[in-house]
Formats: sequence, structure tokens, C-alpha cells
Amino acid sequence: MADHDEEWHREIAKQQFNRCWDLIELAERSPDDEVDMLLAAMTSRWHWGQVGGAEQIATGDWQVAHVTSLLGHGELARTFAARNLAAAETLGFTGWLLASAHEGMARACAATGDADARARHLAAAEAALETEDDPESRRIVTEQLASVPPV
Repeated sequence: MADHDEEWHREIAKQQFNRCWDLIELAERSPDDEVDMLLAAMTSRWHWGQVGGAEQIATGDWQVAHVTSLLGHGELARTFAARNLAAAETLGFTGWLLASAHEGMARACAATGDADARARHLAAAEAALETEDDPESRRIVTEQLASVPPV
């Protein structure tokens, strides 16, 4: 792949990740916003799959899981959350990265109505977060954990 192609993929992946995050953070989303949010997450993930490393691909899987959970597509959310968690464990993620992977699983489990798995992953996320030294990273993940819906 030519360098300019790699840079193009990276730029699209970053733009779409950020676009998706802006849509996630909206207080209210229209049906069109929801479609755009899903497409942005998947577009970002696909482009990272072309040029990203394991961490970028895992993060893309996390974002797709997050969005599909928000949209009520629980089984699809679990598929992507499980991919993210498997990568986190394989790559030896610790701290906020591992906590985020468990947060994604907890959110996906909530979307499928699995209260026991939701609780297990929330506990695992909190345990992983205890090893995080950066206060800002701890704050961000703590806020994400608090937003995981009940079953």
C-alpha cells in the first residue's frame, strides 16, 4: 500500500471516530443521527482494519460495540465487545484500556439483558481501573461505567 493510501485510511479512520463520538455525546439523536453514528463507527473501524495496529483495531471494535449497544443491537454489540476484550487480554492491556474493554462488555451484556454478565464485567472494569495512575483516564472510564444502563 502506498504511503498516501495509508495516510488517507488513517485520516478517514480518525475523522469518522471523532464524528461518531460527537454523535454518541448528543443529548438527543434523530433516526438519521443514529444511522450516521453507526456508519461512522463502522467506517472508522474498517479503515483502521486496513492500516491500524492492534490497539486501533481493538478501539474500533469497542466503538462499534458501544454504538450498537446504544441502538439496542445487543448481539452485535456483544460480538464486537468480545473482540475488543479478547484483544485487550491478548495484548496485555491494563488500567483504563482493560477497564474500557470490560465496560464495553458490560454495556453489551446490558443490551442483551444478561444482568449477571453485566455485573461481572462492571466489577472487572472497576478492578482494572484501580491500577490506572492517570486521574483523567480514571475519570473518563468512571463516567463511562456510570452510564452503563441497568438490565
